[in-house]
Amino acid sequence: MKRVSAVGALVGVVAVLSGSAFPPGACTTIGWSNAVEIDPSAYGSDVFLQVCTDAGCSTGPGVEPTPSTDLSVPERGDAGAFGFGFDAPDHIIVRVYDDGGILLSETEEPIDWTHSTDPCGGPSTAPPVVLER
Repeated sequence: MKRVSAVGALVGVVAVLSGSAFPPGACTTIGWSNAVEIDPSAYGSDVFLQVCTDAGCSTGPGVEPTPSTDLSVPERGDAGAFGFGFDAPDHIIVRVYDDGGILLSETEEPIDWTHSTDPCGGPSTAPPVVLER
């Protein structure tokens, strides 16, 4: 009899704790990275991009990325996209290098973010930045 009561009490405690730990509508896990794709096709296919914000710069030819644990330092991801952690910079500096590491272009590019309206947040999105010569 005591064993059944102990199991029943444990189930009750778990139910109360799970209900109070994540009330209805609460955000349980939050994590995303804002990113923007950069299209350098005007410079050809063999170019390397470096992106800088106020937080620092991504890797460039012969240049290490800004040493930081700050996730808002730009980082190159897949398919030409650069991530900024939770940051959504209004503008970025884009450097285009040829395959020999020679700087071809350095421009300041605005980013037109659309911010998430989800109650728990979410990634901001932006149209691709298309570089021009």
